[in-house]
Amino acid sequence: MRIRHWFIILYLTGCLLPAKKGTAQRLLIDSLRHEQTKDSRPESRIMTTARLARALFYKDIREAIQLEQQALMEAAPLKDGQYKAFTFATLAYLYPEVRDYTAMYAAIDSAVWYAAHTQDKVIKGFVYLRKGILAFSAEKYDEAMSSLLESLRYLEGEEAWHYENLAYYYIAGTYWANHDRDNYNRYARLSWQTALKSKNPDDICRAYQSLGSTFLERYRTDSSQRVFLDSALYYNGLSIGVAEQQRDRLVFRNTAAVAALNNGDIYFEFYPAARRDSAEKYIYLALSIAREVRYPEVVANSYGLLSEYAIREGRYDEAEKILLMGLARAEEDSTTADFTKARLFTALAGIAEKSGNPAKALRYYKDYVRYDKAYFDAGKLNSIRKLEAQYQSDKKEQALAAMEERAAFNRKLNFFYACLIVASLLALIFLFRSYHFRLKASMRQQQLLTKEKEDAATQADLQARLQQEEAARLLAEQQLMQERQDRLEKELLAGTLRSQEKSGLLLTLRDKLSKESGNVLKQMDRVIHEDKRLDEDFEILKSDFTEIRPEFVARLQQHAQNTLTRLDLKYCAYILMGLSGKEIAARLHVAPKSIRMARYRLKQKLGLQKEDNLDGFVRGLA
Repeated sequence: MRIRHWFIILYLTGCLLPAKKGTAQRLLIDSLRHEQTKDSRPESRIMTTARLARALFYKDIREAIQLEQQALMEAAPLKDGQYKAFTFATLAYLYPEVRDYTAMYAAIDSAVWYAAHTQDKVIKGFVYLRKGILAFSAEKYDEAMSSLLESLRYLEGEEAWHYENLAYYYIAGTYWANHDRDNYNRYARLSWQTALKSKNPDDICRAYQSLGSTFLERYRTDSSQRVFLDSALYYNGLSIGVAEQQRDRLVFRNTAAVAALNNGDIYFEFYPAARRDSAEKYIYLALSIAREVRYPEVVANSYGLLSEYAIREGRYDEAEKILLMGLARAEEDSTTADFTKARLFTALAGIAEKSGNPAKALRYYKDYVRYDKAYFDAGKLNSIRKLEAQYQSDKKEQALAAMEERAAFNRKLNFFYACLIVASLLALIFLFRSYHFRLKASMRQQQLLTKEKEDAATQADLQARLQQEEAARLLAEQQLMQERQDRLEKELLAGTLRSQEKSGLLLTLRDKLSKESGNVLKQMDRVIHEDKRLDEDFEILKSDFTEIRPEFVARLQQHAQNTLTRLDLKYCAYILMGLSGKEIAARLHVAPKSIRMARYRLKQKLGLQKEDNLDGFVRGLA
């Protein structure tokens, strides 16, 4: 059994695996470590850490996962979901290497959720690209195609050529798995076109190798078109050439190993034995690259293809030695899959059987069964893990779908509530407007009432002011009349006092003239009689004064307990008129000392103390 036909399809899977060792990869890791320590902004540091984790995929997968988990913690406080989406998508790429499929499905679900919370289309495209690749690896081609097309929808127009290249590449692989060669060829060319735009040497190598496989399949379909075979050799050669020219920039040298092995197989299958040197040149090149990057599947298949030449020439012992050498290389590399070893033992059993050694063939076949069982058990365990993880993921998706249904129902319910609220608001607005109009009318009526009250108050105030003015006028008239009355009283009092003074003067004159002649005496009697008449008039005037100002005389007599004489009242009248002591003494024709004695007696009668002011007291009673 030849194993080379099994390996031909590895260009769809194996060429995307990163090289385990290599100068370019070491330079990339060192550069990313330096950039990570230099970054001060958490956003750029998260992106750098994700690229470093992918570069550490085979070198130290545990460190890669740890770095991404740290990046996830650093992305937690950031509001933009793109950083958590990018980190979870990278973790989904790493977890399958440690067979943690539950974490893988959880990570890709989280990546999709956070991708919905960012506006960055490139990140959205990257997340759906990673989801499509995971579905492709699980051979869920419908799901893979849906996610990959969704990725392209976000990436369109963003010039993220590397991601577009990968999307086209895996879409081509999906069509290959479904035996749709036309669509496979179309997307393989799109992958090549975007690889040239990305200028990424790994993308270009993969695109050339994919085109080589495309033309090989077209030749298998129509072997009359020899140009297809030449094109397959040409594009595989371009892939190998770019890998050699861009050696320091290339990360995935596996692609060149696959391209070289495919060219070796083309020369073996479609060219005569005379071209064996060309086939061996590519086979040994593939073997060299595969051993350098520790790609055991290519190593094993390179030895298998070399053994095919020996079998063709009937040199079974040489073919067995070649396969045993490949098996030894596979045993040296602990990463070699049991499936590869089982295929090598199958080929060895076939050689032993052809050489006529059934015992050896049986022994090789038993080894094949042992490795095949180990591979089957590992695959079965792996399948169980995947199924369990898928079950958990589906369960979460069902729960999420149920939540979405509830959310949709809640949205409808919320819409109904919103309509109800809007209707209620409209009703409230109507009631409010109605109340507003009624309130406005009531306020208008209140304003009219208030204005009427204000007018009434203004009128009342005006009347009050008129009344106040009238009262003030009357008061002013009363004060004027009072002043006139006071002036008349003073004039009356002054006349009375002058009359008394005249009477006193006349009495004095009579006494002096008593010694004179009779005629003169008679004339004097007439004068005195006239004076008495004046005194009587004075009494009348006094009575009038008492009637005009009865309260003044009454207050004086009340304070003096009715002990005031006529002279005392006369003296108080002079004081009321505002005359001084000297002026009073002059009018009464007495000495000032007599006036002082009279004032002293008046104070005693009126109950005043020595320090009290008699003039002020008398005027106060008026």
